[in-house]
Amino acid sequence: MEKICVIFVVLVSDSSVYFRQKFGNKSELPVTCGNKDGVLHVKKYNDMEKCIFSEDQWFKPNEFERFGGKERSKKWKTSIFCDNIPLQKLIETGLLSSFKQIFFIFCFLSVCAFVVEMSGNDEDNGKVVDESDEDITDMTVFEGPTLPITCGSNSGILHKYRFATGRCGRCIRTKDFWLTPEDFIRVSKPEGTWRKDILSNGVPLGKLIMKSVLELHMINCECTNCKDLDQYLNDDVCFVCDSEGDLVCCDECPRAFHSHCHLPAVNGDSPGQWSCTFCVMKKMESSSQKTQQDVLSSPVSQYTLHCQYLLLHLLHESMSDPCAKVPGFSENICGPMMLGRVKLNLENDDYQTVQEFVSDIELIFNNFCTSSEDSDSSRMTSRLKEVFKREFETVFKLL
Repeated sequence: MEKICVIFVVLVSDSSVYFRQKFGNKSELPVTCGNKDGVLHVKKYNDMEKCIFSEDQWFKPNEFERFGGKERSKKWKTSIFCDNIPLQKLIETGLLSSFKQIFFIFCFLSVCAFVVEMSGNDEDNGKVVDESDEDITDMTVFEGPTLPITCGSNSGILHKYRFATGRCGRCIRTKDFWLTPEDFIRVSKPEGTWRKDILSNGVPLGKLIMKSVLELHMINCECTNCKDLDQYLNDDVCFVCDSEGDLVCCDECPRAFHSHCHLPAVNGDSPGQWSCTFCVMKKMESSSQKTQQDVLSSPVSQYTLHCQYLLLHLLHESMSDPCAKVPGFSENICGPMMLGRVKLNLENDDYQTVQEFVSDIELIFNNFCTSSEDSDSSRMTSRLKEVFKREFETVFKLL
């Protein structure tokens, strides 16, 4: 294990050295995004100015992303490449500023902004938020990149790296939207204040700011969280496989997908509005109710969208389970690799009837239940079976 760690560190170090040798002394970097070429001026980039020159125009990185036809990705760090290397890698190795690195230059302004926020400003309707002096007994519940949050009967997940202030930073993911704290409080409790009334594990966000669980951005922050709200309308990872990359973003919901992960596969460079299968399914007119036998005996071609929806839902649920983080999960009988074979069969029109499609999925469940002695994996399989049964009954509107 120690040898593996040493090798990993060496590889990371070598990668950093390579990037510095290749790009470190250059003031201008050739960049591409989609079908557009340009030149990134490092000094302008670090000064947070329009820094990419292309076709006699200057662009900010997110503007150049749109100019290159990659507006659906909505994540310029991975959409813009320098010599086939995404800018994200140059930022990670320190060759380009992450924008937050200038924090200490403006630390006085940051403190002033914090004082203004704490004393109550227009953002909190002029109300002073009363923070309890009691210490939080268990800070470990606030570790990790996300926080579960509630306000009244509404709930969501707050992603720390997206948090900025109350009005900036779409950091709260609900079932249907990415919202700023102010947006979330407006929907959940219009007369409330986000610092006091949005809670995580029973603790208000204002208290978590005081405890440095959340980092409040300075009042004149120029980062994309604060300046470009439209940058973060969609997820940063694929809804199916839960990983980053070149994503296609739905124009009706927050979901994003790798083009090959979605069913049907989508051309990320195609123009116009695009809706994912979940949204298309949601807008379908209600058909008359049928018996389960009627549905199972029907040709797959009659219910292609329904089957695609069910399989996408199942793949997402399999990757969102804690078991998905266990090494080897992809190879087990109920992991995404096995479900991926069903996906391939569906894409290749190998199923004649809905019954064949359902039988393939049930076979995966049954084989795993009889072969696994792992209680966690068995629990996951049982949960997936319940999810599939529930969604099947809902999507086909069974009698």
